[in-house]
Amino acid sequence: MSAKTFDLPVAVTLRLQSRSGRVDVIAEPRDDVEAEGDKIESLVEDSGATLRIRNGSGTKGFTVRCPIGSDVTVGTQSGAVRMAGAFGSVSVTTMSGSIEVERADEADLRTVTSTVSLGSCAGRCRISSTSGRVVAGDVGAASAGTMSGSITIGHVAGRFKAKSVSGSIRAGCGGEGAVAIKTVSGAVHIELPRGIEPHMRARSLSGRIRCDLAEGDDMLIEAMSVSGSIEVVPA
Repeated sequence: MSAKTFDLPVAVTLRLQSRSGRVDVIAEPRDDVEAEGDKIESLVEDSGATLRIRNGSGTKGFTVRCPIGSDVTVGTQSGAVRMAGAFGSVSVTTMSGSIEVERADEADLRTVTSTVSLGSCAGRCRISSTSGRVVAGDVGAASAGTMSGSITIGHVAGRFKAKSVSGSIRAGCGGEGAVAIKTVSGAVHIELPRGIEPHMRARSLSGRIRCDLAEGDDMLIEAMSVSGSIEVVPA
């Protein structure tokens, strides 16, 4: 294992790469970047706007400590990615590793077979997993997709768009943005603040459709399912 420290000018994006080892990124009060891993390699790109750090052969653990609010992009094939602390714009792509992000201003998180977990996101987030679960806490606006895993989001302040084949979709929405959901056999459960009167367009070939709020034009809800139930209820 080796460790290196890098000066980080203002408004520089960190681009981290590892092959199959676990990646831990920690945002903390500091002005530089410290990277520890297997034969750390680095390169300054985009006329100094990007600092690329690579974890050598990428088969061992990779730990990076950076300033709070850093913009970070992470790419790995099979290693899990864990990001602790508060980040700016975050982008994570992995094939089979899980993704866990504590806080970000914006987030784009994608994996194929593992779980994606996002604590909070002040702005827009995009989350997708082919067969793993998608879980988020408090987000500004969200787009989420999965084939067989479930989607669960605690609170979406703005627009919410979700798609699943067989996994369920559950979300609490603030009523400030439209909701658009498509699923084949998974159940849909949407919670709205009391007093919101949505305009609802819902269709299910064999599943039950239920809306416990008065019809109005406060927001638009579009939901489609082949066999899963669709329900919209007060929070």
